Amino acid sequence: MKTKTARGKKRPAPAAPRPRNRPSHLISTEEIIRLQENLRIAQETLDAIRSGEVDAVIVSGTNGDQVYSLAGAEQPYRIYVERMQEGAVTVAADGLILYCNRRFAEMLGQPLERVISSSLTRFLSPEAWKRLEGVFADGTEVVKYETMLRGGADTGRPVNLTASRLSVDGPGMMCLVVTDLVAQKEKEDLRLAKEVAERSSAAKDDFLAALSHELRTPLTPALMAATVLEKDTGLPETARSDISLIRRNIELEARLIDDLLDLTLITHGKLSLQTDEINLHSSLNRAIEICQGDARLKRLNFQIELNARQTHIVGDPVRVQQACWNVLRNAVKFTAERGTISIVTGNDAHNNIWVRITDTGIGFTHDQAARLFEPFEQGDRHITRQFGGLGLGLAITRSVMHAHGGGIEAQSPGLNQGATFTLRFPLASVAVKKKREKAAAPAPTHTGGLNILLVDDHKDTRVCIQRLLEANSHRVTSAGTAQDALSLAETSRFDLIISDLGLPDLSGHELMHRLHTRFNIPGIALSGYGMETDLAHSREAGFKYHLTKPVSFDRLKSFIAEFAAARENVPEPVATPS
Repeated sequence: MKTKTARGKKRPAPAAPRPRNRPSHLISTEEIIRLQENLRIAQETLDAIRSGEVDAVIVSGTNGDQVYSLAGAEQPYRIYVERMQEGAVTVAADGLILYCNRRFAEMLGQPLERVISSSLTRFLSPEAWKRLEGVFADGTEVVKYETMLRGGADTGRPVNLTASRLSVDGPGMMCLVVTDLVAQKEKEDLRLAKEVAERSSAAKDDFLAALSHELRTPLTPALMAATVLEKDTGLPETARSDISLIRRNIELEARLIDDLLDLTLITHGKLSLQTDEINLHSSLNRAIEICQGDARLKRLNFQIELNARQTHIVGDPVRVQQACWNVLRNAVKFTAERGTISIVTGNDAHNNIWVRITDTGIGFTHDQAARLFEPFEQGDRHITRQFGGLGLGLAITRSVMHAHGGGIEAQSPGLNQGATFTLRFPLASVAVKKKREKAAAPAPTHTGGLNILLVDDHKDTRVCIQRLLEANSHRVTSAGTAQDALSLAETSRFDLIISDLGLPDLSGHELMHRLHTRFNIPGIALSGYGMETDLAHSREAGFKYHLTKPVSFDRLKSFIAEFAAARENVPEPVATPS
């Protein structure tokens, strides 16, 4: 291939002195023509460089002609360089940019012709240029450096520079590849922001879980005591009825704690259910009973028409009662004194049972309707100030209804014209009924009690559970710490361990792992932590069951009965050497 060169115009000789009578600020016609010619030559040179028509550039200066050769460069290579996503620059030892592709000019935000023949030091910090000069000074083959590329009014573009010395005859030259890091930095910023958000969310979840644990723990002895007293036939019927009311409200309070402290669970509709076949009218009547006290204080008129003929659904009895109570509670709260609340049930053609609750209260507008089921929404700020509350009731109810395969609707003619809320539940199918009848068959019982190791640092809970278990013919040894439990296991044989997870010295998981590994003792976990991950950790540690506080004594008894029934077919546990 024939090599072509482009010659830069030498600096012209000094012009002849102007006549004394000519003003010094005027330019002669000859000088204008000469400048235009120089500009034309420069433009032709730049065009030739861009089009690849030259293999070398001769730059004339005070030190004579300097030849910058691109000998051997082929046209396909130049096309490749022009199409690179990275910037490509050829730089002289003094920083003069001999060549760059369009991508580099785009990074600077300047025209290509203004970048070529300018100094690279204009666009780099002194420290960055000093690092790049290393390819000339100490013979380093490649220099890599991350810095900011400055161009025009731009505040700077993060780039990675890779510099290497070109092995050519004549003055030293540097080949520079410039990688744009803007997209990478943006991804990194997003990743860091995501990590910060996740850490913040995890910290919030940990705090709420710990708070939930502390709030639930005192409810366990209260719930267990109320459950036992409710069944005590020696007590007057009125007392047992009052105790039953206490027990139901403790259960409801426990569920409210779960919902209020885990907003993520609520907003994503991932509420866990402990389902059974229940009579919806029974759950609704309990919710009405809870609200009667406040209703009487406001002298509200309850009109109750339970017309549904099919009333059985498959659901979580506490959650269903909670959903009904949330809507009823709002009706009582937002209805003025001597107002009316209507509660009607019925069946539709789609195998549903519906509950329609209508009040003569403050109602809501069409715009407010769209926000009613969002967390912390009560329609307007003055409503929150006037009536109080967090605005979580309807959000919780919607999640409960969706988890049961149902739904909730709200209607209102407008402000101060009352409101109607309709809850729909799918009816229990015949197949489900048969399945639950089979599952409800009496569990095998065992005539003898078990040797149980009970571990809980909450004294009231420990004392209450021990008393109730001993009343059911079990032999119970209790401990307040994991170390005490380990010491007891060394000297006594136990059929079952029932342990809290939040112990002061070791976690209940670690305790269970040690006892299960060495003595093969089965276990039941008691904890205020009840997320899916908590249940999984309990299974991994060796617990067969995980009960979330407040613990129902009836459920605890049913699980213990399983262990008792299975004990006859299990060989005596043998301790392994420690």
